[in-house]
Amino acid sequence: MRRTQPAAVARLTAALIALLSMSLPGCTASGPSNAPEADAAAEILEEPVASQPTFINLLPWGKLDFMRGQFPSAGDCNTFVQALPNYSGYTTAERCQQIVDPVYCTAWQDDEGNHLDCFKGVGGCEVELKRHDLLAESGSRTIGARCEVSPLEDAWARFQTDVKAGE
Repeated sequence: MRRTQPAAVARLTAALIALLSMSLPGCTASGPSNAPEADAAAEILEEPVASQPTFINLLPWGKLDFMRGQFPSAGDCNTFVQALPNYSGYTTAERCQQIVDPVYCTAWQDDEGNHLDCFKGVGGCEVELKRHDLLAESGSRTIGARCEVSPLEDAWARFQTDVKAGE
């Protein structure tokens, strides 16, 4: 049985890599080139993927938990949620999702200041609104806007403004 020397293996490997690198471009050049389509595909691939805001979505109605802040990714948000003391792998009151526009927001005011509750769907907003309406009737809350459709970015900015004004 013959043993191969390390230097010989290295030369053989380098020769194979050189051979493959010369033969691969020839395989793709056989058909006609559609330059405009190729340019369009290259532009799509070069565009960075727009990051979508990630917030904690409180179950069961999809309320956005703006109090916890915006997360740079769903992974960061999930890491935070999994570290909460009430987290369970099977049942948890919180989950992370990328939220798409629009969101549905109810603005209200009480003795503590302005508040904004936003939901990823109108159904949750309507459920929450009934709760606010009952409290508003008692005189402790005033509803300023009822389930208004809003871009997520605007709702997040408004929430931050309300929090800063209350401090």
